[in-house]
Amino acid sequence: MDREAIRGEIADLIAFFKTNYEQFKKQAESNTETKLIERLFGILGWTTNDFEKTSHARRGGRLGRPDYDFKINGKTVFFLEVKKVGISLEKEADAQAISYALSRRVPFAISTNFESLKIFCVEQENAINHVFRIFKKPEDYIENLQDLLFLHKESLEQNLLLNKAEDEGRLKKRISIDRPLLDDLMSIRNMIANDIEKRYPGKYELNEREEIIQRIVDRLIFVRKCEDVGINPDELMLEEIAHNPYGKAHSKLKEIFKRYNEIYNGGLFAVEVDNDCDKIVIDGEIVQKLSRLLYESKDKQYVYNFDWIDADILGQVYEQYLGKILAQTKSGRSKLKNGQAHRKEQGIFYTPTFVVDYIVRNTLGSLLRDKRVDVERIKVLDPACGSGSFLIKAFDYLKSRLYLDDDSKLRRIDEQGIYSVKTSILKNNIYGVDLDPKAVEITKLNLLLKAAEKFRRLPQDVELHIKHGNSLISDQSVAGLTAFEWKGDFQAGTFDVVIGNPPYVRQEEISEIKPYLQENYEIYHGMADLFVYFIEREMEVLKEGGYFGMIVSNKWLRAGYGAKVRDYLSRFWIEKIIDFGDLRVFSEATIYPCILIIRKIRKPNPSIQICKVKTLDFTSLEEYIASNQVLMKQNSLDKNEWNIQSAEAGRLLNKLASSGTGLEEYCGAKINYGIKTGLNEAFVIDERTRNDLIEKDENSEEILKPYLTGEEIGRYAIKSKKKYIVLTKIGVDIEKYPAVKNHLSSYRTKLEKRWDKGDHWYELRVCKYYDSFEKPKIIWGNLATRASFAFDRTGCHVNAPACILLTDSKYVLGILNSRLASFYLKSICAERQGGFVEQKPVYVRKMPIKSIPESQQMPMVALVDKMISLVDCLNDIGDKKTSESAKIEEEIGKTDAEIDAIVYELYGLTEDEIRIVEESLTSPKTHLSKTQQGRQ
Repeated sequence: MDREAIRGEIADLIAFFKTNYEQFKKQAESNTETKLIERLFGILGWTTNDFEKTSHARRGGRLGRPDYDFKINGKTVFFLEVKKVGISLEKEADAQAISYALSRRVPFAISTNFESLKIFCVEQENAINHVFRIFKKPEDYIENLQDLLFLHKESLEQNLLLNKAEDEGRLKKRISIDRPLLDDLMSIRNMIANDIEKRYPGKYELNEREEIIQRIVDRLIFVRKCEDVGINPDELMLEEIAHNPYGKAHSKLKEIFKRYNEIYNGGLFAVEVDNDCDKIVIDGEIVQKLSRLLYESKDKQYVYNFDWIDADILGQVYEQYLGKILAQTKSGRSKLKNGQAHRKEQGIFYTPTFVVDYIVRNTLGSLLRDKRVDVERIKVLDPACGSGSFLIKAFDYLKSRLYLDDDSKLRRIDEQGIYSVKTSILKNNIYGVDLDPKAVEITKLNLLLKAAEKFRRLPQDVELHIKHGNSLISDQSVAGLTAFEWKGDFQAGTFDVVIGNPPYVRQEEISEIKPYLQENYEIYHGMADLFVYFIEREMEVLKEGGYFGMIVSNKWLRAGYGAKVRDYLSRFWIEKIIDFGDLRVFSEATIYPCILIIRKIRKPNPSIQICKVKTLDFTSLEEYIASNQVLMKQNSLDKNEWNIQSAEAGRLLNKLASSGTGLEEYCGAKINYGIKTGLNEAFVIDERTRNDLIEKDENSEEILKPYLTGEEIGRYAIKSKKKYIVLTKIGVDIEKYPAVKNHLSSYRTKLEKRWDKGDHWYELRVCKYYDSFEKPKIIWGNLATRASFAFDRTGCHVNAPACILLTDSKYVLGILNSRLASFYLKSICAERQGGFVEQKPVYVRKMPIKSIPESQQMPMVALVDKMISLVDCLNDIGDKKTSESAKIEEEIGKTDAEIDAIVYELYGLTEDEIRIVEESLTSPKTHLSKTQQGRQ
């Protein structure tokens, strides 16, 4: 980038503009574009191959497309809206440019008439009034050249514009058009619901009314899509309704629906088939309001162009739409409320675009690379299709293969005339099932939107293979569910590709169907979550040699209930395992997922591609995996758990495992959970209450024990909140402790509702190792960002899921708190949000302890004693930062390092192995934001 050369060329262009200013004011907008704007961007490194120039498809008085779409490697980086010289940008250009960019999730938009130019970060709040950069006159191009160069092609290639906007905080509150569109769809749905209830009080059950509204809204979305694509019959426009009197508004809407039924049919506009949506009357004023909301957002900040709103954005809107339910208020009016409980129950979570892209590319995409495949016979299934995001992407892949960049090859002829293979794809290639009937309808709508062609009838419902039912259950008598039978077009063993994101439902919530699952699924385990059974069902319906690609919880990789899953999958050709660890891939759910790509070939793959994703801050998941994956032999995966590690880390773990004795065996004691009370409000008391009880009856002290929760347990020391627990063994006469009995009596009513012990309502169910809490022990909490263990000699009773291990070995404590132990535990423990790992007994007991003579342990013991003393001193100071606390923290850091050095030497680590440990504890963690979802 030669700045001086650019400066000179821009100066020449400005001189040319000024010389011909009056002529430009008289000339058409196209002259401004070709003679000024294209020359300006040519100076900034762009060629005519770098942008698409679009025609002005008008909708009423508004432009339907941006003037320019600038791309790098096929991806839009900004839209440019041009007005002729002398026309104000504020009148239309600014709002249009921003709206187009929002519709396509493009972060930047530009408006210009050459006299002035504005750059917008479109998704920042009130972007139209908070311009990123503005050039008020042509001379500003030279005076503020540094800002103009943000638009240079090299700057966009290097993300300089994006980085600058993020540095200025302009993209931290980014929203996409899906949010206002969702809000407006909800407003439309609410208006219709209230009007139905007002006009037909009590006539329709909630579900009946919801079905009516669903069908009307689906039709409206389809009509708007056809308008913006340019295939609306007879140039019919919904916005014409606004020009009719209120009394004729609904009849005009019905006329539009009738004409669409004549042209497109397909069931969506069929009259009086499923519900009363064609029989009811809607208030004319409401019809006009809802029609306007489909063109422009309620707050007037966004113009909706459904041609430029991606199918996956509509998919996301509808995924959220499914999470909204109609509720009846006391007044009898309907209002919308967030149905999070409903969504959680069904495990509905929107799958980020980058995940959908990756799975489809590595399953269907891989299959399509085989030129021998008969594309028209491929069957693609999503057995929990939601709004259809995976099937929409599969449709795109099939269409691109069939097009082969030659539109003529797509054409077919039947009794209706010429049509494209898009319709055939829906009829022959795409299959879906979902338990939620609304999801089924939305998937159909999204697919019909993809296939719609002018004056071409849509496939009938009977021709679409999107079905309602429970993919896991084939018996209609089970738990009153809508079972799904895998027969006919859905015959098991006939699908070439099975893809998707099965629902995330915990095992506690599927108790009703567990007997059926146990009888019908090989991988059944009483503790397995619902997604596990989808794995077996999907492999069952897949044909031999077919591709399986799913994103599921990663819990099965290590959990005990996952043993059957691991054994089952080990029989097949596993191609890829992509583990996201504790990264928050799903923005609305605390789910820790992994991607599985498998071929149904009944032999193990000698070289599985393994990747442990450490950050979501990437531009391409495919590229990230390619540069961070390792190859692993399938038979090298430990049957007890599958650890997804780099090859180097895997070798180090194997070395550690063989260099010591397991923790429990070394200490000669079993790791146990703390007390599982479940009744804390009654049995856990503060120090003041304890003192009061002892003052009333000194015998009370016998059953009032010091009590800790996991959050109070740190590394080497305890930061107690001075709580106590009332502990009575079953069979102990409570009459010996009258003060405690009276205290518990105040909770009796509550306790009896939660306890069924009869006369022993006050008795705590204590564990068999009750007396262990009184002994010296190592204790630790369930969650930690690094190995965190403490020593207790005070007889503290620890609350589950914190754990205890009877040992007085400070040598062991030093090893457990070392960075090496952190590396080991992070490698084998289940990960949780925020970099936490679960320090469960099943994992911690495996920590190998190097056995050395007691005399050689003394240097470690001395350092551990020092650490305990230092941490205790720091806890005494509290959270206040002082020079003394800073000095202690510095000393803690030095002592920690000395302990780590001893441990590294103890286990014989090389410099390269130490580097692996250190790097594993400093890897970045980035959670997926709306911004990153939009960039994929």
